[in-house]
Amino acid sequence: MANLAVVVLAAGMGKRMKSDTAKVLHPVLGRPMLSYVYDAALSLSPKRVVVVVGHGADEVKKVSDSKKLTYVTQTKQLGTGHAASCATEALKNFKGNVVIINGDFPLITPSTLKKFVRQHERKDADLSVLTALLDDPTGYGRIMRGTDGDPIGIVEEKDASREERFIDEINSGTYCVKSSFLWNALKKVNRKNKQGEYYLTDVVGLAHNNSLKINGEVVSDSDEVMGVNDRVELSYVESVLKWRTNENLMRSGVTLIDPETTYISPGIRIGRDTTIYPNTQIYGETQIGRDCTIGPTNWIENTKIGNGVIIKSSCYITNATIKNNISVGPFAHIRPEAKIMDGAKIGNFVEIKKSKIGQGSKVPHLSYIGDADLGKQVNIGAGTITCNYDGVNKHKTIVEDNVFIGSDTMLVAPIKVGKGATTGAGSTISKDVPEGSLAIGRARQTVIKDWKRKPKDKKGK
Repeated sequence: MANLAVVVLAAGMGKRMKSDTAKVLHPVLGRPMLSYVYDAALSLSPKRVVVVVGHGADEVKKVSDSKKLTYVTQTKQLGTGHAASCATEALKNFKGNVVIINGDFPLITPSTLKKFVRQHERKDADLSVLTALLDDPTGYGRIMRGTDGDPIGIVEEKDASREERFIDEINSGTYCVKSSFLWNALKKVNRKNKQGEYYLTDVVGLAHNNSLKINGEVVSDSDEVMGVNDRVELSYVESVLKWRTNENLMRSGVTLIDPETTYISPGIRIGRDTTIYPNTQIYGETQIGRDCTIGPTNWIENTKIGNGVIIKSSCYITNATIKNNISVGPFAHIRPEAKIMDGAKIGNFVEIKKSKIGQGSKVPHLSYIGDADLGKQVNIGAGTITCNYDGVNKHKTIVEDNVFIGSDTMLVAPIKVGKGATTGAGSTISKDVPEGSLAIGRARQTVIKDWKRKPKDKKGK
């Protein structure tokens, strides 16, 4: 692309969302819808990206840490023309083409945006507008074209005549404009319309009045330029993006048993011959290798999973690393900073937090392992707990290779269990256990013969 800047309009509250959250922050497949617009904008390799923020500005700024983004504030929402003009100061020394795009376009693709800018450059247009043809254009501004076929203006629906409302070509709200024209044109935009706002669409009419070259590019898939104004539209764009994502995965060699109930963030990499069962959600920066079985009813987020892994039903896994040939679940909770090494087994109703489970080790069921480092070939008996928190600080548990931890053992950290050691079932272990030893820490059993409970009186006492 030639010298290019992008302005993203992300200041609106989105009243029809009926939410305290800024509209552009509402998630689509686990990501704020604004992040998809950033992906498309940054694919253009622009010199600058100016984001116009307003409602929820502090949270909007957290969506991306890209150094290319500059934020400007629209203190009052006076229309799209006013929003675009807020970027004037930030781009006052920029000379080139400026792409203006709304922040609520999660379906826009990098390929469509690149094609749009290329056509603008090829035709040496002063202004280009991205349009779409809709069976029902209700609610959108209509594209007015002249006798030569080029756009000559845009009329908003509230200002349109009865005849103009029959036009089925609509304005997407995405423009590419020469900076030499844009900033001067925005100064001439007025509020003489039924909404009393500064319309960005008026720059098209201004360009026509000045006999400038205007280009109108019709998008091939109208869904790409669908803005999100309420939660019904939010649900629709998620369904479109879900199918787009799932179709790409299936064509790459991944089996989705029921794509309709499988939710996967775009961009997640999943290896060939992996099967994903229904009602599973996979989000964030997750990676999954080959020949895995996932599901059903799992939540996996920001987790790296190797090859040959089986995640049984109803597991919750976040910010973890799961290596190769591992079995997890059912009903396991793998928390942040957990590292499960090759060949390990994590069974049902097990919680792992900020711990390393060594190669070939097993935590089969009903256990909590937190702030621990387990070596190779360790066996953790049912009901075992690492008592890692003293009420103020977290402490480390170290269990070395080939240790056998008996059922219902309490490991009171900080503690170290040496290689090949064993703990007796029902023990509370609060001191280090030497290599190859047996540690038993439980009260002596006392049996009182012929003992009977006292009968209750009539009042049940």
